[in-house]
Amino acid sequence: MIRINIICEGPTEEQFVSKVLYGHFLKKNIQVTARSIGTGNQYGKLHHNIVQWLLEDKGAYLTTLIDLYGMQKRFPGYTESKDKQPFTKVLAIEDAVKKDVERFVQDASRFIPYFQLYEFEAILFSAPDTLEEWLSIDQIVPPKAFAKIRAQFETPEHINDSRETAPSKRILKICPSFSKVADGVLIASDIGIEIIRKECPHFNAWIEQLEALSGI
Repeated sequence: MIRINIICEGPTEEQFVSKVLYGHFLKKNIQVTARSIGTGNQYGKLHHNIVQWLLEDKGAYLTTLIDLYGMQKRFPGYTESKDKQPFTKVLAIEDAVKKDVERFVQDASRFIPYFQLYEFEAILFSAPDTLEEWLSIDQIVPPKAFAKIRAQFETPEHINDSRETAPSKRILKICPSFSKVADGVLIASDIGIEIIRKECPHFNAWIEQLEALSGI
């Protein structure tokens, strides 16, 4: 069985891996293990965890599940790509991080960097009606509020990364009681990985890349 270790930004991403991605990959003969580092926007901390885990577990692949939102300028490729379009930007940063890790780990081919455009909550806009249905259980949510937001963007991954308009900020503005961990993972699970993949091209490309490791 192929093993993949995943460095996650926080508990939300870690639970998403264990409750949503784990079962999906198990069907592909892949076992995923998640580890949260508490924050992903500090490159020094992320770089240390990437290098250490690659060196500690040489029989496994390693990937990341880190938000692009809030990323510090010290990240490799950040400054050069900051004004580029979302997909061009994130691919440039992933490539730069990969090249940086290669300087410290001999077998860096096992490292597959992935940064979420722009944060985990973006994938919840893959099914805005499901998002509305879940959050309407405990409070009043304006009808089609999330669908109206989704309609403004080409994909959920295009929902931008300012302090006021990032995906989580938009959700909290409509539903202040929204919990990233308690609600976010359950909603993502209900939406289902196939719908998320269909709506989020960069996320789907990451999943395809990991699936290909098993050859199934």
